[in-house]
Amino acid sequence: MPTRERALGAGCPLPILLAAALACAGCRGDAGAAHLARGNVMVNNGKLEEAAAEYAEAARLSPRSEMARERLGDALYDLGRKDEALAAYRAAAQVDPGAAIPRIGAARVLADKGDFSAARAELTAALAAAPTNLYARLSRGNLAARAGDRKAALEDYATAVHLKSDNLPALSQYGLALLEDGQVDEAERTFDRAVGLAPDAPAGWYGRARVQARRGNKAGAAAALAEAQKRILPEARRSLREQGVPASSVEARAQEQARVASAAMGAEPAFANFIADPAFRAAAGFEPSR
Repeated sequence: MPTRERALGAGCPLPILLAAALACAGCRGDAGAAHLARGNVMVNNGKLEEAAAEYAEAARLSPRSEMARERLGDALYDLGRKDEALAAYRAAAQVDPGAAIPRIGAARVLADKGDFSAARAELTAALAAAPTNLYARLSRGNLAARAGDRKAALEDYATAVHLKSDNLPALSQYGLALLEDGQVDEAERTFDRAVGLAPDAPAGWYGRARVQARRGNKAGAAAALAEAQKRILPEARRSLREQGVPASSVEARAQEQARVASAAMGAEPAFANFIADPAFRAAAGFEPSR
């Protein structure tokens, strides 16, 4: 919610705000607005089936509501009903061809299905409508990288960094793309920048490890990997708390995420020449049994 909207609502009890919103929606003649609002409440309470039903009714009553169809797609996606979600996103895009969010939703479904070409086409359409949408830009770059189109990926990542130079995911993906393109010095500068912006995050340190491995510097790669590994678990805890995961579940889930991330680092082909060396594994912070 934009800061201004949040400030306007400050101090008002939620039921009063909701009633006022529904009343105003009725004044505007939006027949589906009440169902859209109830769907939002259901999502906030984790009741996705009920939310999907409310959004579907909102869409039925409001034939020109892009948002009702977009929200329906989100709820269906989270329920695992991806074919239905795709249909809802496409219906939203038909209602408002200039809307970017339904295109992003459709791309997510198509990517899950392995149709990367169609997913990239949806993201291209989204970016035509919203050129500064960072999520769409990075997502299209990721799909280009998965398709082996390194130049297209590099271009999208570079644009993302230009749009928001302090965005850690953008910097990380850009650095890795530079490395893949053979621009090792520029990749190193990018990862140094990432570490400077977020020294407690593992991403920049992992990028530094990749650079050192590319240069054949075993000790340097191990040292940077060790720094990345120290930060994985705290980062996982922080992320889960920000997502609103119950406190009772945070530690177990964070430990599992850290285990998976550490294993993925160890399996990275960039370290293949070093990983069998027990001294390297110890210096890099891997468990001896792994």
